Amino acid sequence: MLGVRVRKAGAEKIKKYLARQKLMDINYRLISSNEFIYFPISNPDSRNRRFLSIQKAEIVDMKFDKTSVQPSYRERLRKALGKGYDDTVKSYDVIGDMALIDANNAVTARKTAKVIMGLNKNVKTVLSKGGPVSGRYRIRKYKYVAGKRKYDTVYNENGCSFKIDVRKSFISTRLAYERNRVSELAKDGENVAVMFAGAGPFAIEIAKRHKNARVLAIELNRQAYKYMLENIKLNREKNVDAQLGDVNMLAPKYPKFADRIIMPLPKSSYEFLGSVLKMAKNGCMVHYYAFGKSDSAFEDIISELKGFFRKNGRRIKIIFKRVVKTYSAGEIEVVIDFRIH
Repeated sequence: MLGVRVRKAGAEKIKKYLARQKLMDINYRLISSNEFIYFPISNPDSRNRRFLSIQKAEIVDMKFDKTSVQPSYRERLRKALGKGYDDTVKSYDVIGDMALIDANNAVTARKTAKVIMGLNKNVKTVLSKGGPVSGRYRIRKYKYVAGKRKYDTVYNENGCSFKIDVRKSFISTRLAYERNRVSELAKDGENVAVMFAGAGPFAIEIAKRHKNARVLAIELNRQAYKYMLENIKLNREKNVDAQLGDVNMLAPKYPKFADRIIMPLPKSSYEFLGSVLKMAKNGCMVHYYAFGKSDSAFEDIISELKGFFRKNGRRIKIIFKRVVKTYSAGEIEVVIDFRIH
């Protein structure tokens, strides 16, 4: 079959070109010698041949060994669903031994579940999302699709374990990076307040990493609070003070308590900035999560934050900002770290 021979010094540029032009044949292994790399390719056209010639890459006949690469999830899903492929979300979340999908009908859900369980032997249950996160407790409905009929699991993240029932408490594996980032920024000896603590992932990860920190975790949802207590025991963390109740009601009990406040409630964090003022020490760091328009989120949210604190006789300094994830068409979730003065 055909291959492209190129000296190692120029191999990366040629590799990117072949991938961009969809010429690389991923069913075969590349070959490496002391001086050259040989890339297996499909038939190039005259334009491709001219480019490769200019780059001093030679097209040769070679015998390449087949790879053991298995078809990807999307390739298998496309084959399983046929014409229905475009009608389903082409990704899924794994939490513990459960996969969570977003399928538009029962047939699609069952076929998708079969593909997922065929690829991932650790997945024992597949559930389909029954709508968006909603309500006072930020939870969603789930429908059983395949495998063991259950809704709870143990999820491992950043050296911690969390027992969770996805119907009763919100948790997103896509926030794992944020939980690790914030727990790295926290310091021993700090007083940390985690608002909307859920089953405890932010609080427990910080407590585990900083044994001399005092972590206050507040949660309104009684079921999530129950799992947080269980997870504190599961992880053997004694420096988490779990409190059941509304943040705005409990905040006055902790005046000037916090060196650091975490606000992972992007839909309505703004409504709790008054409680931040009550709980924050001067110089307190706040990790603020919010939804915004894709093209103006940072500008809009920072302006809103500065306006609030200015009206209350305080000022803030923006320390860090990043896009956490895409939430919907035209809307993103962002985090803004700021210090209060």
